[in-house]
Amino acid sequence: MPSGHAPTVRQRRIGSALRKARDHHNLTVATVARRFGRSQGWMSMVENGLQAIAPDELSDLLDLYGIEDGPLRESLLHLATHKPGTWVRSYEYRISAAALDLASLEEDAAEIRTFQFGIVPGLLQVPDYARKIIAIGTAKHPHDVKTLVDFRMSRQRVLCRPNPPRYIPIIAEAVLHNQVGGDPAIMRAQMRRLTEAARLDHVELHVLPLRASEYIGLTTPYHLLSLRPPGRLTVSVADQHNESIFLEDEERVAMHEATFEQLLEAALDRTASLELLDKVASQS
Repeated sequence: MPSGHAPTVRQRRIGSALRKARDHHNLTVATVARRFGRSQGWMSMVENGLQAIAPDELSDLLDLYGIEDGPLRESLLHLATHKPGTWVRSYEYRISAAALDLASLEEDAAEIRTFQFGIVPGLLQVPDYARKIIAIGTAKHPHDVKTLVDFRMSRQRVLCRPNPPRYIPIIAEAVLHNQVGGDPAIMRAQMRRLTEAARLDHVELHVLPLRASEYIGLTTPYHLLSLRPPGRLTVSVADQHNESIFLEDEERVAMHEATFEQLLEAALDRTASLELLDKVASQS
């Protein structure tokens, strides 16, 4: 039976790996289903990320494909056994599946890399700034806006926990000067938050200076999330106007990683970025 939920990144990652393993052995879905004792439809749904697979069944299927102990097997079994935290489940009927996937990946991440040229990254936004960003241009009920703001603030706990992920945000310099909401007090609070975060050992904030604005044309805002072992998965999440696009294909993710390195080379180093943040904060 289908899981009843939108496919998660983990289900799609497992399904993709199983499909590659089947193709490697030149086996059809029908052949594997017959050998494994499952229906062809079930196998297809697993490979397309539309059906969760239990860890014991996944282990048996990996045995069938001859995938022995090692990083790939360890990674896939880890992804199959992952259970989201209770705080995520409390939002599951009010927050989009994509947002829940992003938050769940952040929870498991060893490293998070982010590029934003228009706004402050969500993990660094103060509540009033987030409220203005979320509410603008929508017809959402005030209660819905509050729910989304609370969810965004909940996501930020990942940077405050013991053993937090390494966080590398790149922010275009123009973001520091934008007057969100038309209230200078909001940006003063936001700048304080940025300068505080930039001083944390696990945060490496970089500013892309105005003189390097041509680099903005390289890409849209996106995040690169690398799971801590044994997950061994890096996902690129591209932010579009009304949706998030999750990319798991290794070649496409590698291209996004290369672009991030280009942006990093064009950005100010950590010390110069903090000096600029302090300067803008003192003037706001």
